[in-house]
Amino acid sequence: MDDNRLNRLGGTCAILVGVSYLVVTACFVLDPTQLIHDDKHRLWTGLAENGTPRVLYYWAYALGAIFAFGAIPAIADLVRDRHEGWVRWTTGLAYLSFGVTAVETFRLVTATPLWATEYARGDETVRTAIVTTDLLLRLDPATWLRFGALGPFFLVVSVLARRHGLLSRPLTYVGMALGVLTSTAALGVALGVGPLVLVSAILGGAVAAPLWFIWIGVVLRRGVPRPVGPVREPALAGGGVKETDNG
Repeated sequence: MDDNRLNRLGGTCAILVGVSYLVVTACFVLDPTQLIHDDKHRLWTGLAENGTPRVLYYWAYALGAIFAFGAIPAIADLVRDRHEGWVRWTTGLAYLSFGVTAVETFRLVTATPLWATEYARGDETVRTAIVTTDLLLRLDPATWLRFGALGPFFLVVSVLARRHGLLSRPLTYVGMALGVLTSTAALGVALGVGPLVLVSAILGGAVAAPLWFIWIGVVLRRGVPRPVGPVREPALAGGGVKETDNG
């Protein structure tokens, strides 16, 4: 696939990822059970009464993760020749992150309504079993893979793009902020710091993520100028430089 086709496909997928974050945010706001954390009996009662917003929330996350597999190659290609090692590593982490997100949320799309129905009609033994084992529905309860592994990708792409003038400064700053917020969200979940999770989710998931993905998607679809001529990189050893030909 040539650069233009890669950029067009990647740009379209990136825009769809951004839209998925907007849908996730809307479903979160419409779902009162999202604010129930400590009382699992109340949570599952609420899901049994009206679980549609939660299921749509999972669907948006799952489909967004699938579209991300089309966006990541084009985004990574923007900066790959500026530091291939860092880009390859963090790109792999991004694939891992979105892969875990896709599997987990597709699982939740199916299992959550079933468990909610069983909770509503089950006896106390069934209800206790559900509330004590609901974490088994998740592949990554602490979100180290879903969020923590994703932050470095945003940071590396944005820092390299800013350093080499490949994207506009505002776009790279949004990407850097997204990388930090994604990482702090995982840290907040792991440490049980609710305010940190809430702030990171609002600023990252509801603001920075859709803005960055839609913006970079538009940039990709319009076409990104590729540098012509040798790119000067630090040598792996010694005091010279290494040149790679992009022409």
